[in-house]
Amino acid sequence: MTITTLMDNLAEFLRAAVKEYCTMQKTGEIPIEVYAGYPPIRTDSKETASFIYALVISAEDTADEKLSTATVEIGFSIYDDDKTDGWRSLFNLLEHIRQYILKHRCVTGISRLELPVKVKIADEQPYPQWQGSITAIYTIGHPQEEGIYYDDYGAESIEV
Repeated sequence: MTITTLMDNLAEFLRAAVKEYCTMQKTGEIPIEVYAGYPPIRTDSKETASFIYALVISAEDTADEKLSTATVEIGFSIYDDDKTDGWRSLFNLLEHIRQYILKHRCVTGISRLELPVKVKIADEQPYPQWQGSITAIYTIGHPQEEGIYYDDYGAESIEV
């Protein structure tokens, strides 16, 4: 398994979690988009959907030769033009996803969530978009080393 596979699997996993969520915009109700990796770059100023992205921000091999880990940022950009309580839309969805990943710690039977899960809210909010993120660590496959036959490796040097 690669880190891009993890992002793809996690995006699909999150789509199931938000399939009934949408945001109310000038053009009506718009479902929340979920992206693997970086969200698309905006090329115009037209109204944009709320979105979530799953982006691997680092990966680390461990001494345990059976697995490696990837740190994933689950980013949120949620549209709500309510100037008083619009921020609640972000917190509601962020908490929904946090609880969802804690309840369902295994993604596609391949990657497992490792604790802790961290939540961060952006200091500056680009109203009417509200932004925050969840940082989570998932296990990913660890490749088997090739090139050396380990069963007999070094055996002749051990003899005394």
